Amino acid sequence: MDRPELVHVLTLWFVVLIFIQTASGTSDSQVLDAIGIVAILLMYFLPVWIIIELTSDFICVVWK
Repeated sequence: MDRPELVHVLTLWFVVLIFIQTASGTSDSQVLDAIGIVAILLMYFLPVWIIIELTSDFICVVWK
């Protein structure tokens, strides 16, 4: 993998998953609720982005 941004995105995805697993379920803080919503969106968006980028890299290699 020559693209360091993919490694960074994958690392961010693991950080998001760890945050979601360790966040308390009953939060009275609106800031933590907002961070939780962003984390859930990132949890679903980042793997899709990674798959798209890896697929496009694979297609570029195959078509050369």
